[in-house]
Amino acid sequence: MKKTVALLAALLLSGCIPRYATVRPALDVQVKNNQNEPVADATMWLLTQRMPPGYYPPAEKFSSDAQGRIRVERKSQWETLIFFLHGVNFYSWRWCIEAPGYHFVEGENDRFSEAVILQRAATPSRCPDALRQSGEVTSG
Repeated sequence: MKKTVALLAALLLSGCIPRYATVRPALDVQVKNNQNEPVADATMWLLTQRMPPGYYPPAEKFSSDAQGRIRVERKSQWETLIFFLHGVNFYSWRWCIEAPGYHFVEGENDRFSEAVILQRAATPSRCPDALRQSGEVTSG
């Protein structure tokens, strides 16, 4: 008991505690067109933002399967929680989904309540360059 209390006191006095942080959420997204048909050639760009210190790795690229589903595996890592001004990292996510012949759809954070609906377009549009910059292909 004394060892546990001493260890806990030393940990708290050090000002650092390890935590297991989600750096990429698990996502299961259904992409459909406005006729409720799956879009098999959709691409999702997922950008992780960490604040502070404002770390922005390149966006990751994920592709839909034949049923219009995009699956993203959760990614977590150990990091140190420091009891100091700006000692905690907060993560947020921006995403954009595009497909040939459609307007793109973009959003924030890690929740999708329904299918993402892409609208057909005479002049298709692509996700903004800020989201598409040299993304790593991680699924397909």
